[in-house]
Amino acid sequence: MRFLPIVTALLLGLPVWASNAAAEEALMRTTSNPAIMQGYVNTPGGQIHYWQAGQGETLLLVHQSSSSGEEYAGLVPYLADRYRLITWDWPGHGHSDDPDHELGVDEYTASGLAVLEHLDVDKFHVLGHHGGALVAMNFAWKYPERVQKVILSGTSGVKDKEESEAFTESLDLENRKRVDREGVSLSQAWQRFVGYMPESTPEEVLIPYIGNMATRLRPYDAHYGVLRWDRRPALASLKDRDVLLTQGARDEYVSHQETLLELLPNARRQVIEDGGTFLFFEKPEASAKLIAGFLSE
Repeated sequence: MRFLPIVTALLLGLPVWASNAAAEEALMRTTSNPAIMQGYVNTPGGQIHYWQAGQGETLLLVHQSSSSGEEYAGLVPYLADRYRLITWDWPGHGHSDDPDHELGVDEYTASGLAVLEHLDVDKFHVLGHHGGALVAMNFAWKYPERVQKVILSGTSGVKDKEESEAFTESLDLENRKRVDREGVSLSQAWQRFVGYMPESTPEEVLIPYIGNMATRLRPYDAHYGVLRWDRRPALASLKDRDVLLTQGARDEYVSHQETLLELLPNARRQVIEDGGTFLFFEKPEASAKLIAGFLSE
């Protein structure tokens, strides 16, 4: 993986010393942290890649659309002494196989369940970010006897049907996947990511950027299947559950999260003031402190 930051730096006109520093700092933590153990599970839909680290109560980590389990690798130094962290790459993401059709929340949930069964996990806490929060609440809805505490990160208040349909239709799959020979689209995407992570170094931005760009070249964009899902029945099932709502204050994709407190009377909400769209890449230590505080109550 060492060559990826260097090539990307050259394409974007970044100084090569920055990419060398990134390699030396081993920002791809899933491949450089010896505490992280990786594996694959064979399923009817293909191989699913996962990693685990630590010991104690299990915390299942669900990444967002167009990301991978790398999203949570930064939590390992702060949580692995108290929790068994498990995450996986959704089909069509990271190192997992591509699906042969568009998947939705139920299918992504099933892929995570296959990992849990493979690792003989019965009860677990669950955390999901952005689209991963929908998969997390689906776990709690469909498997209430197995799910303990629930953390929903970067999820918005409920949109009405018209708003939801309009937002989904606004996603232009072809434009998202188009890469021009001059690399203008890559440069524009880089500027967006820098804006998403304004307090991060270029080296730190590279990892979610590279992962996101690679995922958008896969056959199906998970945003479509995930955003079509009606979350209201799952939210209703959580009204008596212990739930933490959280988001980065600078996350432009989250709106009206506080309104979820009306639907979830036992929930609480905490905002990470200097966090943004890629909260767990940007602020792993602050995120871990919030997580540990909630789970230990």
